[in-house]
Amino acid sequence: MAKSKDNSSSKSDSKNSDSPKASAKKSSPNKDGSSGKADTGKHPIKQDSTRETIESIVVAFVLAFLFRGFEAEAFVIPTGSMAPTLYGRHKESDCKQCGYHILIGASDEINDETGYFSSNKRIETAICPNCRFENDVRNAPVFKGDRILVNKFPYEFRDPERWDVPVFKYPEKPTTNYIKRLVGLPNETLVIKRGNVYRIEEDRTRSVLRKPPSRQKAIQIPVFDNNFQATALHEKGWPKRWAAVERVAGDVAVANRKDQLGLKPVAGWTEAAGSWGEDAASGSFSIEKARSTGESLKWLRYRHIIPTSDDWAAASDGPLRPSDHEYFFDDAESLGPRPQLITDFCGYNTYTGGNGTTTDDAYWVADLTLTCDVEITEAGEQSEVVVELNEGVRCYRCRIDASNGSAKLVSVDRYSGSGENEVVLAEAQTELSGTGEWELRYANVDNRICLWIDDDLVEFGDGANYVEDESQTPSPQDEDLIPVGIAVRNASAKVSNLLIERDIYYRASQISNDDADRFTWSGDDEHPEPYALRRALHDPKEWYELYSKRARGANNIPEARFELGPDEFMMLGDNSPRSQDSRVWPNSRGAEHRHAVPRSALVGRAFYIYWPHGIPFMNGGEGFPVTYHKEITPGGVKSTDYPDFRVPFYPNFSRMHRIR
Repeated sequence: MAKSKDNSSSKSDSKNSDSPKASAKKSSPNKDGSSGKADTGKHPIKQDSTRETIESIVVAFVLAFLFRGFEAEAFVIPTGSMAPTLYGRHKESDCKQCGYHILIGASDEINDETGYFSSNKRIETAICPNCRFENDVRNAPVFKGDRILVNKFPYEFRDPERWDVPVFKYPEKPTTNYIKRLVGLPNETLVIKRGNVYRIEEDRTRSVLRKPPSRQKAIQIPVFDNNFQATALHEKGWPKRWAAVERVAGDVAVANRKDQLGLKPVAGWTEAAGSWGEDAASGSFSIEKARSTGESLKWLRYRHIIPTSDDWAAASDGPLRPSDHEYFFDDAESLGPRPQLITDFCGYNTYTGGNGTTTDDAYWVADLTLTCDVEITEAGEQSEVVVELNEGVRCYRCRIDASNGSAKLVSVDRYSGSGENEVVLAEAQTELSGTGEWELRYANVDNRICLWIDDDLVEFGDGANYVEDESQTPSPQDEDLIPVGIAVRNASAKVSNLLIERDIYYRASQISNDDADRFTWSGDDEHPEPYALRRALHDPKEWYELYSKRARGANNIPEARFELGPDEFMMLGDNSPRSQDSRVWPNSRGAEHRHAVPRSALVGRAFYIYWPHGIPFMNGGEGFPVTYHKEITPGGVKSTDYPDFRVPFYPNFSRMHRIR
């Protein structure tokens, strides 16, 4: 089916509608599980082969149409509204500096009206989400969107479930299919606030809507993978994000700041020598049992230190001033590299060309996940592994007794005057005991703490769910500049494959219900001055003062409210900054709830990516061009020098999976 037209305002052309196109290929197995192939055994009577062929074709078409109507249908995703769950038309490349594999939305290159390539919209460069280096991707291979299977059967016999990924008829244009994530159910009132979705209960309290742990884990967005280092920056003295740290008293100055790039203490933490040792080649850290004994924990912590394009230019071209390293400092303040708050940065959207780069990642994201491998080679009595995630005035800590595998979730309220007093939330048993190696995954998402050991969810029960205390300040704190930590006590251990991810941050965007005939974003996003917020990310206090000036919600936090009637649903895109979803739909149809999808518009539930795209190989991994993009010119439709399809290729098996 055709993609939707872009009825957007001047700002909305950077948003994605993601109307999936029906594929020419339909899929549905027989109900008995058979392949549907004809019997190849010999028969005693010779049959008319021509007639048999015609009959087989007719039967095949009849079965195809029957299954298309009642079982499954294949669709192609054209845009990136649901990235990273589903990819639309996109490019792929490896970062030239850190080697991280980056994906870049490229649907802007195709004109919605004509379906042809537009040379003035060609994607030129893209920012690596891991090290923030700007890569030249002009000639990177481009791929069509994911091919998915949609089950058209389930909603006939059961109600849609929250967090499903349904295909539905776009209310403003029922001939067009859209695909989003279902977040709102009939007769609910929803509030989007600080990236989360809440439901207003009958007693007017708010309940956060939590994603099931398995689904939560599947849709996390990368923040930093320590296996891919910004080596060129570090060779110039740029500090690494992970470091061994210790608590210090006061703002201890760093000596000879003109000769080194050490950070000032961050929230009372400063780099420490003599505990953890780093293997720079593998990105791992190790500590010996003798160095981890004592009352105090030996911490590794993550500092969200983001280089700018100027920093990368300086590292590439050499010093801009006579004194080496000095070019990393601000002339006026000599602050040097500084950590900042983690934001809703999305590398899929950050490029030049197309409809312009999206660099308005100004919103603090506190819902984080740490994944790493922990190897214990020697464990003493009361040996311990501790992981910690900060969120504003509280931190959430998990203590695992490595001698017996018992785990304890605790919270620490650092701003109530109680010091480091821990409040126990829940306890459970884990497999992390004695010596060995385990994958550890620790998450604070949707006001719930989750721990996985070797991909098995540890059952903490209801104690792992917590309720935000509205009486406390909701602002970020200095601890959020250094938000993730891992420590070991009385054991010899190695920590490797450190990965930090974040949850989807749903922006609190909302428009008037009587907005008649166009998508509207300008002035109606979560905050009217995202670039001012970005400049304040190094200072949590200043950031919150700017953020809270737009007071249209509780505690001066921006929020958006949506009401749903009987048999109405609300849909949001996973790529929240660039999704033309329920928040911003026009209302030329005059609906009571502009943002609602009626039950009658539901087509089915997306359940499987059966063909992401082929991965080219040979010729430096780019294959050889076979066909090229075509463009409409004053002289007619002409071929360009921009490859459209490359060979040879092999299937991208890693992304053929169930959609969560």
